Amino acid sequence: MNLRRFTSGFVAVVFSLLMTVDGFSQSNAFHLSDSENGITAPLDSGTAVSVETASHTLYPISYKLGDKLKASSLLQKKERGATFTPSGWMNTGYTWNGARPASGRNGPIGFNDQHGRIQLNQFYLVLEASQQEDDNESWSWDARVDLLFGTDHDYTVASGLEVREDGSQRWNKTPNPATDNYRGTPGAPRPFYGLSMPQLYADLHTPLLAGMDIRMGHFYTNVGYESVMPLENFFYTHTMARIHGQPMTHTGMIASTKLFDTLDVSLGFTRGWDNWEDDSAGDLSITGGIGFEIEDNSFSVNFHTGDDFHGIDNNGNQIIGNVTIVTLNYTRNVTDKLKYALSADVGHGDGMAANTLTASLHGARWYGITNYLTYDIGEKLSTGLRVEWFRDQDNSRVMPGAFSSHVDGGNYVNVTMGLNYRHNDRWTFRPEARWDWSDTKSNDLSVPGAFGDFQQNDTFTLSLDAIFTF
Repeated sequence: MNLRRFTSGFVAVVFSLLMTVDGFSQSNAFHLSDSENGITAPLDSGTAVSVETASHTLYPISYKLGDKLKASSLLQKKERGATFTPSGWMNTGYTWNGARPASGRNGPIGFNDQHGRIQLNQFYLVLEASQQEDDNESWSWDARVDLLFGTDHDYTVASGLEVREDGSQRWNKTPNPATDNYRGTPGAPRPFYGLSMPQLYADLHTPLLAGMDIRMGHFYTNVGYESVMPLENFFYTHTMARIHGQPMTHTGMIASTKLFDTLDVSLGFTRGWDNWEDDSAGDLSITGGIGFEIEDNSFSVNFHTGDDFHGIDNNGNQIIGNVTIVTLNYTRNVTDKLKYALSADVGHGDGMAANTLTASLHGARWYGITNYLTYDIGEKLSTGLRVEWFRDQDNSRVMPGAFSSHVDGGNYVNVTMGLNYRHNDRWTFRPEARWDWSDTKSNDLSVPGAFGDFQQNDTFTLSLDAIFTF
């Protein structure tokens, strides 16, 4: 990895942000062979991140409407000294797609990737134990394990844990393309429903540096704004950046501390993107970030960089290269009822894009900006607007694989409007309307667009989901 180049760029970004503040006063994919170029690459990303309640210094600082439910939900820290205590939620939803895809699939939209079918997205179980003290002067610990069953499991699987390095199933049954519904292609089918373990970690709370937290194990990424956990998101659907451009989980260690009353910093080491086992010849990746608050404004910059596994070529050789992603999050409480958030991503991967003429691999870039606006109509009802632009400039994230030699990189734009109705502390309902557009296409493969089974360049979807916490 080119750490010198990355570090200098990261420092420049941080410095510019500090100057801005003074002025104001964050996949497990299946692989499909590309016979023309002799490589395999991810076709659809199973990658997705989370803002977590406990030890927020490890995660982006962001406003979530789920905050109002935390006092009585599983996201609240358990009482000190408790044994492992179960809690969780159930999330189910339905999506109608105006493109009416014959396959019944909404891709590349997710996690609601099924048209005209009720999905049990998540039956989510959390087991927590904690001896966390109320101050920063004592040593203490807590631990957590998360289990996810549902259609969302595919977005959180890790290589070496739920699936093998080649993408084959280890925990879940491989579907039969002749009789079963499945994700992927007939040559690499993946189950719609399955089990994953997105988190298994222990936190050590120390008095070092006026209070340092050290997380060790398997945990959600620090990169990104949207979360796998539905109460952390306003909308049912997710951005293209979340689905295709960011990791979901890491395995490793990360430490965080508060340098000042308003400044959080974190730094750690991982085994890469969505890896339980290290697929990159033992090279460790580096992750970290900073977050600070000034009155009603919150900022965070988070990054992850290191050599990682991209796929397997037709000779069975691993494709390894550096992958770096940086995410900026900014939130502002405009009024007591009106909230604004901005999330921006920049990513680069070595050896992720195929050159059509030379059949060689080269570096790929992707980046995007998402704006969020939410307004509390009342205690139980809120409305929200999300506008995203995501550019997969080298066609390395959304439609790679067999399409890599035929489809130029392009832009993805979506506009989402929705409501959050919080019936009580147990039930939340999220209806939404979404429009997607993309300029990606392939004339020689008769692929007019990215939607409607690759036959349309835009699509309109209506969705409704319900969240029940226990």
